[in-house]
Amino acid sequence: MLSEKELSRYKHPIAVPGMGVAFQEKLKAARILVIGAGGLGSPVAQYLSAAGVGVIGIADYGTILEEDLHRQPMYNMQDLRKHKAKMATSRLFSLNPWNKHFPFLVQIRPDNALQIFSSFDLIVDCSQHRITHFVVNDACLALNKPFVTGEVHNWVAWWGGFNMPQQEAAGRVASYRCNDFKVDDLRNFDAGALGATHGATALLMVNEIIKFVAGVPGLAGKLHTFNYLHQKFEVTDLNADVAGMAEVKARGLLTAEEYGLEVVPDVED
Repeated sequence: MLSEKELSRYKHPIAVPGMGVAFQEKLKAARILVIGAGGLGSPVAQYLSAAGVGVIGIADYGTILEEDLHRQPMYNMQDLRKHKAKMATSRLFSLNPWNKHFPFLVQIRPDNALQIFSSFDLIVDCSQHRITHFVVNDACLALNKPFVTGEVHNWVAWWGGFNMPQQEAAGRVASYRCNDFKVDDLRNFDAGALGATHGATALLMVNEIIKFVAGVPGLAGKLHTFNYLHQKFEVTDLNADVAGMAEVKARGLLTAEEYGLEVVPDVED
């Protein structure tokens, strides 16, 4: 139940047609893990917290660097060299003390993903790291949890809703493994990074996540792409490899070596 102060705080989103108090209570009951608190993850976490998501976990083992502040405005100059996950949760608490924010100063790996993910309803992978996407995908399939992931490269962004039942397809889901080939041409790792494209993509992702919590179609089983240079937006269907997903569920997670994941030591804090 929302308190009187929360009802006052969220009076504007509550007033949006089709939303109301019941939807705001759904947001309060939601538990979302955001992987990566950088250019994509920090604005995702900020707007999820501002929207009233009751529990937000932030998983990031990195520290704040000055050359990244142009796309990570949640942090300040005095935050340099501090842990992103800790500073993110501190900033989110100051933004919305009605929510709970938990930092995980770890790299998401095959040996910890299942334990960490088990406490959350939805995983949002903002690592922008292909191998991590596979680890997250396999862990979410094993736990039957929905997840969202995406990347921003140069002027192009993509994101999608994976392992989510589609209303029009009677439980049919699509995994990241089924669709990795679709985003190969959208990656450009040597083109730098613009702050505005990361922020804009994060807001589009959050809008779809909020709609997903509300039960509005549009995220599940869809791949969204946006070319910011030419203002070209596309939404296409994701593929569902039923046999491939069954195989992943049967074998479970691979080792870090089998994924090709370079393991980073846990943060000593």
